[in-house]
Amino acid sequence: MQEGILASLIPPALKAALNELRRVRSLKPTEGDWATYADWRDQMAVVLDSLAANLLHETDQQQARAEAEAAREQARAIRARHPT
Repeated sequence: MQEGILASLIPPALKAALNELRRVRSLKPTEGDWATYADWRDQMAVVLDSLAANLLHETDQQQARAEAEAAREQARAIRARHPT
């Protein structure tokens, strides 16, 4: 019962962003498929930016943005190691 009350206090946009984060995270490919993995890291960055826009606390927003930038940097580094 308590869990349902707490869940109802989460703003709908934040709930949607968290669900999208879970969905994209579940799509994580193996690191052996470097092109797909780099694309997935880019997808994670987009989702983390969306999450940051919906988080309530500035420190949480900053952390999500930093994680998004780290994901983008990882994708760039993977592509740099494996030029097409």
